[in-house]
Amino acid sequence: MNFNIGDPSNFSSSSSSSDDEEDQLIVDLEVIDAEQEALLAQHGNIQRVVTQYLNQQNNLVTRRGSIPGHIVINRDRESADRHLFYDYFTENPRYNNQMVR
Repeated sequence: MNFNIGDPSNFSSSSSSSDDEEDQLIVDLEVIDAEQEALLAQHGNIQRVVTQYLNQQNNLVTRRGSIPGHIVINRDRESADRHLFYDYFTENPRYNNQMVR
């Protein structure tokens, strides 16, 4: 795209020169319109590809537990085991022999 705006030949007083300039401006505007259409089409293609990729990522199956789809819950089993041990086997157990029978 060469507009030649500062070129002294563009300031000629002849009418044919003016017609040529108008024709060139029309051609340049048509080129710009074609480029914009191409860019919009490319943008639409990129948007479709990104949307398709994101949909594929959302449809992937992720496993987090022994049963597909179930989430894992941290139950802190070590702490529960330690508390259970202290409840029954310390110097002063929480439950005495009569309660355990």
